[in-house]
Amino acid sequence: MKRLMLLLTATLLTTTASAYDIENLKPYPQTMNGKRRIVIDLPQLADEDRARVEISFSKLLENSDCNLKWLSGTIKEGTIEGWGYPYWEVNSDGEIMSTLIGCGNTPTKTEPIFGAREMIRYNSKLPLVIYVPDGLDAAFRTFTTPGGFQTRS
Repeated sequence: MKRLMLLLTATLLTTTASAYDIENLKPYPQTMNGKRRIVIDLPQLADEDRARVEISFSKLLENSDCNLKWLSGTIKEGTIEGWGYPYWEVNSDGEIMSTLIGCGNTPTKTEPIFGAREMIRYNSKLPLVIYVPDGLDAAFRTFTTPGGFQTRS
């Protein structure tokens, strides 16, 4: 189970820039402020105005108990100077915060712990670039809605 969790986490969190060639990534430096670049390739959707991406950062924690946990830190949006392309930078020391519930004899598990979240516009035309400190990974999930706005009077 642990091996499957690690494989799934690695697959989801380290998506490569398969649809982007080197020229498209040229404006984005490999590292920024001592953080490494992670590129997420979003597939093209028929109506991207109805979709959003939630980005976060994570750390795999072994021997996790029943307490709720989260990573300290923030996500800040930036723009590549001279190009106008957006990127997101994670500022975290990797410190894990937790509730203090008495868990008794609850078995421990290995699980990803997530930090701050940011909801952003879905745009498959540009790479989604996140700079994260060593020891942390980028995480994301997508949301879509089936229809347009509903109104009430």
